[in-house]
Amino acid sequence: MRYSPILTFPDAAQEGAMWVRELAELLGCEQRVAYEVLRTTLHSVRDKLSVDDNAKVGNDLPTLLRGLYFEAWNPMKSQGHDDLHDLPASLRAALPHSVCTDPNVFSKIVRLFESRLRDKTPTKLDVALKLCVALCETSNSVGDASKTQPS
Repeated sequence: MRYSPILTFPDAAQEGAMWVRELAELLGCEQRVAYEVLRTTLHSVRDKLSVDDNAKVGNDLPTLLRGLYFEAWNPMKSQGHDDLHDLPASLRAALPHSVCTDPNVFSKIVRLFESRLRDKTPTKLDVALKLCVALCETSNSVGDASKTQPS
């Protein structure tokens, strides 16, 4: 019996390239920057999750992105406590400067994942990304309110 994969390597590469191209369009940046944003986002979330949650997240990612997600991951060092509240600040610090100044960067990343994984069950990755959006919107509205109040 011969093994015939449904998704070949070129197909997986093409799918990964579509993710990067779409993120580059959303962020208005070069594809190499979009790749770095995607990689940094996946690694930042991965490093905050338990081994079990990482397995669930990885299961829902396309083949090439699954490899990127688990790249250089050491499950023995997994924090496993799912404390995501410092994720937006640490992620913003790790993102390339050209995109981290965009106040809607997390909303755009969420939009990519929602459009690409719309048929998948939500995972901790979705929760983490939406938390980044919520916390950034809260800090932006607090910052906006402090600008409008008289000194």
